[in-house]
Amino acid sequence: MRATLRLLVLIPALGLFACKEAPPPPPPPPPPPPFHTILDLKQFMLLVIDPAADGVWDSVKTIMTKKGTEEIRPKTEEQWTAVRASAATVAEAANLLMLDGRARDKNEWMTAVRRLTDTAEKAMKAAEAKDPDAVFTAGGEMYEACRGCHQRYAQRLNNATEGVKDDNKDTAKAPAADAAKK
Repeated sequence: MRATLRLLVLIPALGLFACKEAPPPPPPPPPPPPFHTILDLKQFMLLVIDPAADGVWDSVKTIMTKKGTEEIRPKTEEQWTAVRASAATVAEAANLLMLDGRARDKNEWMTAVRRLTDTAEKAMKAAEAKDPDAVFTAGGEMYEACRGCHQRYAQRLNNATEGVKDDNKDTAKAPAADAAKK
């Protein structure tokens, strides 16, 4: 009798579970991004960020030699436009450093890239104002933003001497490594 009673209770319970709707299928994966990058991070830095940053850094400087001091400053509208364009390129290109595949993490990397964007924007505004001292200051801040990121993510770049050959490889190596071998 107990067995029959259990069956009478179990059969309707099983029917309830069997009639329950199946859970909805999981959502489809997100579509791929609408862009296609062609440069890896190193190439992007070499071909896009570095030349644009050099356009800011080389625009305002003081060169001292035995012959005297030379102050380099933009003088023409065309020169100021070139500095502004270089700074704008750094600011906007920095956003591309946040893309998946280039971003090294979602925290410190993003903070460092935002710092580069902000300092490049300062340089752009300084060029718009035709203020060489402000361009120089913003350029120094850009340099520090780059340096800080390189210290964290590309230490070999800070210590590398370009063109130094290793005994077995044609790669750059740190000058300290050369001294240690001697």
